[in-house]
Amino acid sequence: MEDYRHSGPQTDSSNATFYIKNISLHHNNNPKNSKVAETCSSIPNVTDASKEKHRCIEKNHGDEEKAVKKRSSSVHEIKLYKKRYLMLFLFALCSMMNGFPSFQYTVVANIVGCYYDVSLSAVNWTCDIHMVVFLVLVFPIMYFIDKKGIRITLIVGAVLNFLGSFAQCFTFAPDRFLVVMTCQALYALGQVFLLSLPPFIAAVWFGAGEVGLACALGVFGNQLGFAFGFIIPSNIITSNCTEQVDISNELKIIAYPMAVINTVLLVIVFFVFVEKPKTFPSIAQATKPTCETDYVKSLKKLFMHRSFVLLLFGYGLITGTYFGISTLMNEMVLIHFPGQEVVAGIMGAMLVFAGMVGSVIIGALLDRTHRYKAISLFAFIMSFLLMLVYTFLIKIEKIWIQFLMFILLGFIMTGYLPAGLDFGAEITYPEPEAMSASLLNASIQIFSIILTNIASPILEKYGDFGSNIFFCSSLLVGAIIMGCIKCELKRTYAEDEEVDDTKSQNIEDSIS
Repeated sequence: MEDYRHSGPQTDSSNATFYIKNISLHHNNNPKNSKVAETCSSIPNVTDASKEKHRCIEKNHGDEEKAVKKRSSSVHEIKLYKKRYLMLFLFALCSMMNGFPSFQYTVVANIVGCYYDVSLSAVNWTCDIHMVVFLVLVFPIMYFIDKKGIRITLIVGAVLNFLGSFAQCFTFAPDRFLVVMTCQALYALGQVFLLSLPPFIAAVWFGAGEVGLACALGVFGNQLGFAFGFIIPSNIITSNCTEQVDISNELKIIAYPMAVINTVLLVIVFFVFVEKPKTFPSIAQATKPTCETDYVKSLKKLFMHRSFVLLLFGYGLITGTYFGISTLMNEMVLIHFPGQEVVAGIMGAMLVFAGMVGSVIIGALLDRTHRYKAISLFAFIMSFLLMLVYTFLIKIEKIWIQFLMFILLGFIMTGYLPAGLDFGAEITYPEPEAMSASLLNASIQIFSIILTNIASPILEKYGDFGSNIFFCSSLLVGAIIMGCIKCELKRTYAEDEEVDDTKSQNIEDSIS
């Protein structure tokens, strides 16, 4: 997927092979290297000599690979295209349309449950199904992304958005809750294809100083869809559940425009979206290994990577808390403000909108400072403190307090979503971005299901005070875990190292 075979004369794969062969030949003919080989082969003790010779060969091979990497970074052209913004925008639109249905039923759970004659738990599953489908299919689709590329992956996601919106046009009767779940399952399947793409698109299309912000903007689209999913249904579906004809018409007002938008977007993506630029956007991409990925080996590396495993748990806890609060938003608000479904929708939207602003700011900070661990700890500690304050202030039952707290929580918790994905890509470089992102997104789904299904019965039995204390505990544990992570910025180091190396070399020397 990272093979830039059509990048022009300076990045042609045949030229790369030529340079590698000449470097290898130069290495073998170098008297200095011959002397090292002679030394390796003349060690008296046979057993020790064999081991020492093997170590020498490995060392020389590593030096040779490093030399190849240095020279290849010099001959590759690094260039950024304005078209990258269009590619990111098209992806963000698809992700937005996929995010919209996630909470469109849970935000008016009491009306939907009454209309379709199902329990609130069943309505919550219109959101939970996204998490379950992701967990089941994350690994095969992760393989698909790396093999087929971001263009095919995005097209498949757009097709599933279209099919989901088409199925939604047949949900306008009280006996069709099964059709609703089918519609949500199609959207959930599309989410698996789309959710892991932001760090991949950022790395393939954007420069070294832009990947954090680009990743944040990619996640921005999905969050915007969440916001619309909170605010639009809660303002349209307002009829009493006994007025079934009115509710059917309100459902149509949502479904038909979605079907039209997804159809148009599918056509545009198919004809406009491009897999990758003609030249490399950064030195890290130019020098990244292009050999075929061994997924079993890569997965083993990631699960043996202590810092990444800790990030999986920490990231899952903060994002799982966020999605748990979002799923239970309707029930939490109506406890204090009965009949205020519109207020619940607006609060959910404010949670997301504030997070979108936060994601852009945090992404820009990461690009400038590369302080991944410090920013992560700040996000966790602030989320814990805000949730703790909110837990006790909620007793005052003032709407403006609710709004203020959800804005602040959204800014921090939602804002950290793209930062965590970028953090994962940073510490696991040069493993595929799609792999680390898919595993992190899988942790979101796992912890969202666990935390939501624990908090929901606590909410019913002890009220929102009990569920909020539970969420506070999750954030505190997450903060402790993040503090144990050893932050190794491998991608940034690779970029800086190659820049320093190429600056210190003469062009003629580097290709001789």
